[in-house]
Amino acid sequence: MDADLARCLAIRGTLYKGIDPSVLSQLTSVVQQHEMTAKQAAAAFDKFMTVHRQQSASASAEDVSAFRCELTRSKPQPLGVARTNNLFNRVSLDDMVLADVATVNCAEKAGTPSSAQQGASQRITPYMSRVAARSASASKAYVHTPTTGGKFAERQGAGSVVASLNSHLEVLAAAGSEAMDVDGGEGHAAAASLRCDFAVLGQPLPADCKYMVDRLEDKVGYLEQRILAAEVAAEAALGCEVHPAATAAQQLALFVGRVCCDTENGRLNAQSLLLEGSQKSSQGSRVRLDVSHCAAYRLFPGQVVALLGTNPSGHCIVASSMLPGAAAAPLPRTGLEALAGYASATGQEGLSLVAAAGPFTSSDDLEYAPLAALLDYCAAPGRGRSPPHLLLLVGPFVDEQHPLLRQGTLDQRFEDVYASRVLGQISRFVARVGSRIRVLLLPSTRDLHHHPVLPQPPLPEGQARSAGVTSLANPSTLRCNEVVVGVCAADWLMACNREEVARSTQPQDRLPELAALLPAQQSYMPLFPAPLGTPLDCSKAATALHMPYAPDLLLVPSDLAPFAKLCPLHQLEGAPAAAARAALAAASGDAQPAAAAQAQATYVPDCSAVCINPGRLAKGASGGTFADIRILPLAEAVNVAAGAPAATNAPVLHQLSSRCRVDIKRI
Repeated sequence: MDADLARCLAIRGTLYKGIDPSVLSQLTSVVQQHEMTAKQAAAAFDKFMTVHRQQSASASAEDVSAFRCELTRSKPQPLGVARTNNLFNRVSLDDMVLADVATVNCAEKAGTPSSAQQGASQRITPYMSRVAARSASASKAYVHTPTTGGKFAERQGAGSVVASLNSHLEVLAAAGSEAMDVDGGEGHAAAASLRCDFAVLGQPLPADCKYMVDRLEDKVGYLEQRILAAEVAAEAALGCEVHPAATAAQQLALFVGRVCCDTENGRLNAQSLLLEGSQKSSQGSRVRLDVSHCAAYRLFPGQVVALLGTNPSGHCIVASSMLPGAAAAPLPRTGLEALAGYASATGQEGLSLVAAAGPFTSSDDLEYAPLAALLDYCAAPGRGRSPPHLLLLVGPFVDEQHPLLRQGTLDQRFEDVYASRVLGQISRFVARVGSRIRVLLLPSTRDLHHHPVLPQPPLPEGQARSAGVTSLANPSTLRCNEVVVGVCAADWLMACNREEVARSTQPQDRLPELAALLPAQQSYMPLFPAPLGTPLDCSKAATALHMPYAPDLLLVPSDLAPFAKLCPLHQLEGAPAAAARAALAAASGDAQPAAAAQAQATYVPDCSAVCINPGRLAKGASGGTFADIRILPLAEAVNVAAGAPAATNAPVLHQLSSRCRVDIKRI
């Protein structure tokens, strides 16, 4: 042992070369007493000499005695598993936390305050809270009962309407709805399930999906797939091939590509635009894009566009007109017979939906009083208002931006906060109203208790099923009867508002135009690179962010002002496609094909989606807003349900813009 220790000390420095044998023997006895290896002892003694004996020229017996006292004073208490090095591992951390928990339990039994109780305001990290929960007595989930107080209880204008759409539509309450919260029988639940046929469309992420395997090939493949889909759609609509981006074109040609900025992390403007072609047609080339001749455009990084223009030199595309809707999602259609069945099931009141976005608690507490107020609103019908068929709650539920959670002083796990304060209230609500109101939960990347990735898997099914709710992936496309609903918790409006560059010849309502970009790109997050704070996983984005249909009802929760408005659904068909074909034919000098292309224009109705930003249910220490949505049955479907013959056997558009009433209300 003496030889090993002397060798290890000699490696540490010249101070220990030629150390006195008696001093070495004394140091060896200290090492054996504390059950240290020669390497550990050399490291500990060298650290002691460096800190406490900086002026010593050699190690002495007094230094060894002081080293022995230092080891005795700093020796840790046994925690069940001895530590053999100076680094903490998972076992040692677990033992330390569980030892503190045991100390608290013993102190509670003895009736005396422990040191952990006296320091209740100490920082408890999520990891340590998770470890402490492994002890049976450390953390038990309970159902929290919110208490009303503070600024939320003193809020003004509760129930008032701050924005509305189609307020002239008269909504009738269902007969017998006032008795809903009293009788929760199975017959009523079955009737409710018939009145609202619910399904999830597309390919959302499953609950057991794996992420953090996003490779460079996944990013390239995701972007390439989006460009290729737009190329196929544009070629089919215009009847011509896409011209390579970096190849000269003296005549008017069709170009398809992705909008980029000429500098990494730069701000997009009219002078910094680049167009990146696909690997298939352009070998991924990027060329400058000149939009000075375009009368109107709205562009952002990552947007896939189709345009008509020229490329005189092969280095700059001069765009003459943009072709919106080349990559748009298809419009949903339903037969009149099916619509008549939905109209018969819902009656004159139609389909009702309440949507709210988190946070669901005030910034000065974690009582979740705004959530309790919303559940009371849905459970207790008022004059002229029946309870909703669907209650859609969009995260965050345990918000990472909450001041009390950011401090890290909470003595409860994030999962327990969600289970007791969110699911606990919802389970009581479901027990009160039965199955007649379907509760849908959609997470957010700001949720501390869930996976922070976009696209995001649904919340744990076990907890949700026990509480009687349905968990959805973020984002999700839903079908409620005939109505297609699209929802994503990411703040698209705020992100695109910061990055876009636009020009218009006439005044436009900017926020609905920003929302219209989502179905036009057939994606819930087409911005690339993703906005700061959005952990985009491109390996899952191709399917999970894909929008299978252009939604009739688009929910875009945002920190911007709440609104309910109509947003246009651009489609590259009908008159726009015919005009583009005529322009291409005229540029090639063929007058007859140009006239024929113009004559082939088919009528496509002016389609619009109902776009809603319900706002945040809690804003600071006070209350926020939510959306109360009522969708009346289609008039033609009501006639068919009454026995009239159907005007057509072909599927028809849902025309939600004329039969949907939305009220944005204060909680």
